Amino acid sequence: MPALLDAAAGYYNRRELRQAERACTRILQLEPGQSQALHLMGLVKLARGDHRDARGWLERAVAARPSPEALVDLAAALTKNWELDDAIRCCREALAVAPELAEAHFNLGTALHWKRQFQAATESLQEAVRLNPDYLPARVNFGRSLLGIGNYPAAQRELEHVIAANPSHAGALLFYGISCHEQGQFDKAIGYYDRAHALKPTATDILGNMANAYRDVGNFARSAEIFEQVLALKPDYAEARNDYSHALLARGHFVRGWKLYEARWEANRWPDRATYAQPLWTGGSLAGKRLLVWGEQGIGDQMMFASMFPELLKFPASCTVVCEQKLMPLFARSFPAVHTIARRSREHEAACREPYDYQVPIASLGQYFRRSYAEFPRHSGYLRADPAKVAAWKARLAALGPGKKVAISWRGGFVGTRRHLRSIGIAEWLPILRTPGVEFISLQYTDCAEELAALREHHGIAPHHWQDVIDDYDETAALVCALDLVVSVCTSLVHLTGALGRPAWVLVPAVPEWRYMLAGDSMPWYPSVKLYRQDRIGEWNEVIGRVGALLKDFALQPAGLPVPAGG
Repeated sequence: MPALLDAAAGYYNRRELRQAERACTRILQLEPGQSQALHLMGLVKLARGDHRDARGWLERAVAARPSPEALVDLAAALTKNWELDDAIRCCREALAVAPELAEAHFNLGTALHWKRQFQAATESLQEAVRLNPDYLPARVNFGRSLLGIGNYPAAQRELEHVIAANPSHAGALLFYGISCHEQGQFDKAIGYYDRAHALKPTATDILGNMANAYRDVGNFARSAEIFEQVLALKPDYAEARNDYSHALLARGHFVRGWKLYEARWEANRWPDRATYAQPLWTGGSLAGKRLLVWGEQGIGDQMMFASMFPELLKFPASCTVVCEQKLMPLFARSFPAVHTIARRSREHEAACREPYDYQVPIASLGQYFRRSYAEFPRHSGYLRADPAKVAAWKARLAALGPGKKVAISWRGGFVGTRRHLRSIGIAEWLPILRTPGVEFISLQYTDCAEELAALREHHGIAPHHWQDVIDDYDETAALVCALDLVVSVCTSLVHLTGALGRPAWVLVPAVPEWRYMLAGDSMPWYPSVKLYRQDRIGEWNEVIGRVGALLKDFALQPAGLPVPAGG
């Protein structure tokens, strides 16, 4: 038996997988519970990509002899099958008896990464690297998880180590390209993607990232060509379908864009997505039906897609909407025919199982109600602020003195949402903030105390900032309705202002998120919003100067005149 096991292991190590499988089969015919043969058979299946079969063999190996090594390899198979919680459990069982096993830390970190628990993933992968500095797969995944927490310099250091050791490591080249891509270094990213592509010409993940990079430099023809190539190679590649949908929607190709956008669930693997028992609504008749619409993504998305509620509510007998807690007062007031439920509440948990006729995620409404530009209504606002709060804010703003009351927000998003490309340091806003005859109000929702203090100390400019108002979204909505204008980067404040029908000027990066489209000075979603676009990536001076000049003119206008659209 030892000789047969050695032979099987030799075949496996030389990647002669067919012979390895035959050798394992022969051993198991002689001794059906032989744990090493069961383990090796699982590894053979894993190497072949037969992840489900691999899990079965490795489960049998663990049952026969629960060694740390078998548990770790079972975790790898479980991760490939997207059974992440079970994979994490196996790794922790292995570490309980073998805390110095680098492979256990590696597989634990990998599973945590796919659960989007990036900080925990980096800690596990860092430990794997500490235990075995030459463990290149651990270094690659460590670099990838560092990208997940936005630590690009550290990610690049890890990936550079791998590339120095193995210049032909396509994965390291890919993730290094992603690190450049996320920092707006698009041409450099394309260079790394090209190197990875030369090594693996049919690797769809490399091609997909390359397509995104060409999209982000504005070469949409090349981007579309690569996306089509990816989908020809792998038609069910959810990440590519989802990413391509963004490029199509941004260009106004709504019908195909919405169709591909349905891949977003599989592409993102959002761990906090609720599971609904009801059948999905796919556009059929809703006459006399009970419909559950559930919010997804961020609060800005939920407000934007709520613009379709007026059309939707013409059909069902009853409609329940699940939204973020902070949107509850706004949605309840604005859509009195709808029953609103706070996301992640006990009522939400119960609604997942209640006998609604259908359920539908809010963004999926687009494929039924926004199939062309003509289907976007020229509304004057569909969200309603509390009238009493609006009146109170008008009085409070009037007490600040004469002049226009203008809100600003200069930083948007979070890691993974291109924050660095759509944010502008407050010091760069000086041509706007020095406008005479304007009282500025900060509606920056992230921590900005130090920035405002520096602005006051170095430039003598002190926008009003009321954190309690920002924390209470219904109060924020009332304040927006009392203002003369909002000037902002691309953030949820734009969605709130546009949904309220209030004027906003938005400073838009050269290649923005799809919601802002690719050209023109308006958003189809919000008629009251005007866009001022960058000419070149990363250069904001011209846009800020243009908006500053328009604001000077607006500040001189008598009260009551409409906000100028500008150009």
